[in-house]
Amino acid sequence: MKLHWIASTSLSLVRAVQTCAAPHFHGPKTNAGVKKSLGGFALKDTGAMSQFISDSERVSERLISASVSEREFWDHLSDELISAGNDTAITPQLCEVALLRSGHSQLQSDQTAAAIHRSIDNCRRLLMTDSPRFADQLRLRYAPLKQAYEAYGPGIVRSIGKQIWSGSPPANWWPKRVTVHAVTPLHSGAAGRSSYQACVWIEAVLTDISPNVPEWLRLVYQLTQIAVDGHTRTHLTGASGTTAVLGVGGVLKSKSAKPISGKPISPNPTNTGKPTNANPVPSADVSHGTGAGDGTSGGDSKPGTELPWALGSIPVVLHQAAEAGLLSGDSLPIEQTLDLWWQSEETFMQSSLATSSSEIALDRGVPETADVLARWWEEHGRDASAFPIALKQLAKMLATPTDKKGR
Repeated sequence: MKLHWIASTSLSLVRAVQTCAAPHFHGPKTNAGVKKSLGGFALKDTGAMSQFISDSERVSERLISASVSEREFWDHLSDELISAGNDTAITPQLCEVALLRSGHSQLQSDQTAAAIHRSIDNCRRLLMTDSPRFADQLRLRYAPLKQAYEAYGPGIVRSIGKQIWSGSPPANWWPKRVTVHAVTPLHSGAAGRSSYQACVWIEAVLTDISPNVPEWLRLVYQLTQIAVDGHTRTHLTGASGTTAVLGVGGVLKSKSAKPISGKPISPNPTNTGKPTNANPVPSADVSHGTGAGDGTSGGDSKPGTELPWALGSIPVVLHQAAEAGLLSGDSLPIEQTLDLWWQSEETFMQSSLATSSSEIALDRGVPETADVLARWWEEHGRDASAFPIALKQLAKMLATPTDKKGR
């Protein structure tokens, strides 16, 4: 598997505009409920920054007046950019596709898209004037992450495939090529993916957020989810055109592909809804089948296919890194990893977990979810000869109501 790295100025711009347009969507909280610093975006010129915010808010106002979900629009626009194999420019046509995918009617969609594009393009000019070498700066920023992955990642990736497949992963389990979009940091570490196009995005942080959880493992985790997404999609696509995709939190959902402008709706990694109440896992909702880490609307769930791959893959990644001597400590840092990736990585922002037989509301914070995950790993996951069977056990453990724990 080869990684093709891109300094993604367009995706960085979209994320910055989204943050300035609706900052309450981007204020992750700690377990104590204290809002974290965005760590985020600022131009050196205060006057330019004020104008950037004004133009960003105009986009938000335009979407509200058009009765379009801001979150869905940004999700889809980001997905279109991530799906590209290069740092593609943001165009009115791209904005219109995102609008249509978000539910805007085709009537006057071109006018709405043109107005939104004007505001985004104004922000682009402000950013380029403030940082004319923005792309070069991004390349410098992602260099340490790229070097760390190249040193350790390929071996860990192979080990992960062997563990999931009991030593013999399919020849096509890992994609041959993955595009990695490096973006400017807004959350002190975040990542996501668009699995239909085998593309990943990741914030180009210069140093590890935690010495116990290297940032390159965040990238390895995303690559693992791309392999899972591709395999399940390939093997669970029916003749009716209904495609099984991984929902947020790794739950498999079925959805019907509905092309817009000749392009199928693909999983979107940039859902930005933030859980409240000390970051609990939101309730399972099979009427909201979603793409791989997105908030995209889908179809009904398919009984027997809901497996929490996204959560179950975390200890697999950590275990292989520990086996290679790349993690310190006597136990896997599951809670710390979940805390870092859950609160800052959009993949986990609205986890939806269900068993194959029922939909049970979950109300777990990071510590309790991590405790369940650690117990599952020791009891079922570590030595699983059939990983999907072990994941069924994880689904059952996660679906157990908290008030019945220990009864």
